[in-house]
Amino acid sequence: MVVFRLEPFKRSKLKVYFDEDAPAFVLYKKEAEKYDIREGMELPEEKFKEILNEILIKRAISRTLYLLDASAKTEQQIRKKLKEGFYPEEAIEEAVRYAKSKHYIDDEYYASAFAGQKSASKSKRMIKNELLQRGIDRDTVDSVLADSGIDEKKTIEKLILRKHPAGSSLDIKEAAKLMRSLCSKGFSYDDVKAAVEELHIDITYKSD
Repeated sequence: MVVFRLEPFKRSKLKVYFDEDAPAFVLYKKEAEKYDIREGMELPEEKFKEILNEILIKRAISRTLYLLDASAKTEQQIRKKLKEGFYPEEAIEEAVRYAKSKHYIDDEYYASAFAGQKSASKSKRMIKNELLQRGIDRDTVDSVLADSGIDEKKTIEKLILRKHPAGSSLDIKEAAKLMRSLCSKGFSYDDVKAAVEELHIDITYKSD
């Protein structure tokens, strides 16, 4: 591996490039000096492995634990954060492996907790989409939601009752606003309409 170039990064670090496209990893300037890393040099495989094992993997694990201490994250979110920090793929893999072995990363648990938290205000469909966007695989999401016990009918009714008591009357503009609000949370129009009828909320069509 030939060091293509060194690029200053922040105040005390260097990006180490093996080609012109993207940095292979980041070191502190003192670390680069210790390993005598210079532009145009051939970096022996043994030296790279030493840097990887003694510095980059340990640093990636520490960074992962720091990120998880701040808030729960999915495996994909951790991988993305580490990649943004210019950690090499080998270090990312080891950091993720370590965190999963300790159950610090657990996508199934994350999905279950997320679904439970969001079920009071969002539909299963929206929860599913958000979990998929966070990188949790479809089978895990489907399994978690199937076992979640979420009752969308009750959720819709609770959301309606926050603003409109049972038996109240809404004019057409208020009704349209209510429908838009609930449909924007992923609930189907038919389910919202059925909940409105069950709560005996009257919709008047008289103009002002």
